[in-house]
Amino acid sequence: MSKKENVSRVGFHSIESILENNPHKIKKVTLPAKRNDQRISSLIIALEKNNINYDLSSKLKQEPEAIISNENELNFKDLKNFISSGVDNPLILILDNIIDPRNLGACIRSAAVIGVDALIINKHHCAPINAIAHKVSAGGAEVIKIFYVTNLVNCLKFLKESDIGIYGLSEHAKENHLECNFTNPSAIIMGAEESGIREKTLESCDFKINLSNNKLFKSFNVSVATGIILSEANRQRQIK
Repeated sequence: MSKKENVSRVGFHSIESILENNPHKIKKVTLPAKRNDQRISSLIIALEKNNINYDLSSKLKQEPEAIISNENELNFKDLKNFISSGVDNPLILILDNIIDPRNLGACIRSAAVIGVDALIINKHHCAPINAIAHKVSAGGAEVIKIFYVTNLVNCLKFLKESDIGIYGLSEHAKENHLECNFTNPSAIIMGAEESGIREKTLESCDFKINLSNNKLFKSFNVSVATGIILSEANRQRQIK
């Protein structure tokens, strides 16, 4: 586990999510001085309830900003401890080669909505979770466990040894995601739209699956694809 420097968060969703889940992380909030509506009033009430300092700035137009204290970055060792702790029937999302921070943020948001147990990011082959990704995630990055790994193949090996099935999404796969059984411990890997999952990663998957059998048009935006496959996994688990 490594520490980051203080960082900023922009937007109501992100700040409200931190207030709800980790209010102790907020050091200071700056509000747009010219905005005076119910959304701002509700945020001020929440800040005062948690004894968090805030000020007003005419430089901000619509969205509030917050300074967040040092965050702990979870790594592969933390992931091993988390899985070994006995998490029940985990559903894990793995992001490989997602280079657009907006897509990254949208994937995180979908993962948070579905309620995945963990998100694994291939640190050297994905965009960082920067201010843009945080804003698009709409607070999702604050509510799910995010683990960064530097060797995804070793990570997948560990997950397999922990009896977690590895599903890799590929438009060239023959098996459709609707034919898969996600009711058991599962890890789903998503890759970039153009290049997809890296070949070395795909070779480590137990199952290679697609989202569509449409021969004329198979490609989805990665964030849309993530929402589709996680929704199916969640649907199966709800009726199990």
